[in-house]
Amino acid sequence: MRISRRPPSSIRGRNLLLAAAILSLGACGGLPKPPKDAAGKLGPSYGSMKLEELSALSTEEPEAFLEAFAAISRSPRAAGATAGPGDPAALEPLAGAASAKIYAAYREALGAKDYPRARASIESLTALAADAFTAKTLAPEAAEAASRGRSIVAELHAAEAEDYFARKLSTPAFLAYRQALREGRAEGPGFDPRELGIWASRALAAKDRSALKAFGEAAKAAGIPLPEGAEGFSSSRDSVSLMSKGVVTVRVDRGMKIQQGVGVPDRVLGSAFFVDPAGYLLTNYHVIESEVDPGYEGYSRLSIRIAEDPEARIAAKVVGWDRILDLALIKVDLKPAYVFSLADDEKLAPGDKILAIGSPVGLESTVTSGIVSAVGRKLFQAGQAVQVDAALNPGNSGGPLIDEEGRAVGIVFAGLNQYQNLNFAISSAWALRVLPELFRGGELKRAWLGLSLAESHGGLEVVYRHPRAAEGIEGGDRLLALGGEPIKEIPEAQALMAGRSPGSLVSLRLAGPGAGEGERILLRRLGERPFSPIEDAFGLDRRDRLLAPLFGMEAARQPGSFLEPDSYSVVRVWPGTIADEAGLSANDPFALRRFFLDEESRAAVIQIRVKKRKAGFLESILQIPAPLEVSAFL
Repeated sequence: MRISRRPPSSIRGRNLLLAAAILSLGACGGLPKPPKDAAGKLGPSYGSMKLEELSALSTEEPEAFLEAFAAISRSPRAAGATAGPGDPAALEPLAGAASAKIYAAYREALGAKDYPRARASIESLTALAADAFTAKTLAPEAAEAASRGRSIVAELHAAEAEDYFARKLSTPAFLAYRQALREGRAEGPGFDPRELGIWASRALAAKDRSALKAFGEAAKAAGIPLPEGAEGFSSSRDSVSLMSKGVVTVRVDRGMKIQQGVGVPDRVLGSAFFVDPAGYLLTNYHVIESEVDPGYEGYSRLSIRIAEDPEARIAAKVVGWDRILDLALIKVDLKPAYVFSLADDEKLAPGDKILAIGSPVGLESTVTSGIVSAVGRKLFQAGQAVQVDAALNPGNSGGPLIDEEGRAVGIVFAGLNQYQNLNFAISSAWALRVLPELFRGGELKRAWLGLSLAESHGGLEVVYRHPRAAEGIEGGDRLLALGGEPIKEIPEAQALMAGRSPGSLVSLRLAGPGAGEGERILLRRLGERPFSPIEDAFGLDRRDRLLAPLFGMEAARQPGSFLEPDSYSVVRVWPGTIADEAGLSANDPFALRRFFLDEESRAAVIQIRVKKRKAGFLESILQIPAPLEVSAFL
């Protein structure tokens, strides 16, 4: 029996833990070495497009055309261009028509009650209005919608909330309405404050404390009385024994496997907890991975077991999943005895007491306690984790983490097999950012810019542009704002991206690397993020360019020799990165002997012969690993 502990497809540790695990690796299959001119070839290069190509793009992909139009308009050659693809004036009628198409797509999506697609169209129009070149070309109806952008987005969230509630899905309804409030729903024209009292009553009836708190605060601010019993319920907390009834054991039957010539049952055990009265549960993706992984070819059947009837096997199905945050939403035909509401803030601090409920080695309703060891751990490609010292064992994965107020503040994913009392949970605030999308079904699709960033005093510095990303943003540029929101930290930027859709437009405020270079507004069409951007880039880009996002160092090629053809010099090392921890610094000469991928450990490994300045330029050979799941991509 295989009891789930951590996802085999993710590295659950930082640099030193990874180094301890894989520095002793032997030879692995080498990566294909891409052509030296491969960098940037796959990203859009609008300056070379012909007029007929741009015209077709404006009809087929209006967002892509408008990104192209903005890029061409601000290019140096556009100033002296005559009529043709480089002349923005010749493209302005196409730009106006493209904005009208986006507005038409919004109306169509609204009629179909496809609220996410409608919001994406409004966000695109808002971004167009923020760009100096596209704002003047907007069609009248598109310009009017853009001027009311935030108000329309709030209305769309409120309408989606009512739609969910009509379908008896209270949790996504409450999440949608909370987002409507954050977008200014209570400030919109024609808003009836009594709406807040209705939603507060609904939250009280569903016993959702997090939603009731949000709606209650808004109702008080608007002078609307709270429903009877709301304040008393908000200040109370449920018993641990009651909460335990909302936690189940997850069982994935994978048939039989052969070990030493003998067939043995292949089972995966984990935990899950109810997050909606209609029978929806939250768990880890790695627990149910075989149910949805297209690469898995064996038998797989998912069921749950409740504490009240441990002999029963209740069939379950996977609704939605997010590999990056290791989350999955599953559904059973069962009315739960208890439903958790996830806390939407990040109040946890080191030293806070916590509880965990789960099924270690299949033992239902096991409660363990401890304290928060650390917060803000960047163990995922996006989002943050909480480190705890509670006793968590294989089978705890997917259970709730609970604070002293009785709030569900995380989803446990256990820890590292080779280390004791080193356990983690996914922050509930990050889970809530993706939960609405999980309710819509299928694998979560993330929007991205294709940029790897580093936090610096001047803002978020771009260290790498993925080959599939559009040109115009390069290493050294500083990202100051996204969609009009100032940003200073990578998790902050990733949180803003969590609510956006691939294919939509966003406005960026950037500054060049030089002190004298002014700020600029740039229009970007968001792509769809690959699960592992680094792996995607391995076959597309030069190896020396990948050193920056993987190891945190920039290198310049130097004349090589017959024995050491791949010679480089370190140009820069970013503080706190793997290269910095390895003692590398600017001007260190090194020869890149090997650069390979270890798929089992999910790591990229370099072997270099280096003369480190910090070691008196004594020659040494280093083998340095880096996790493929880089946490700095946006």
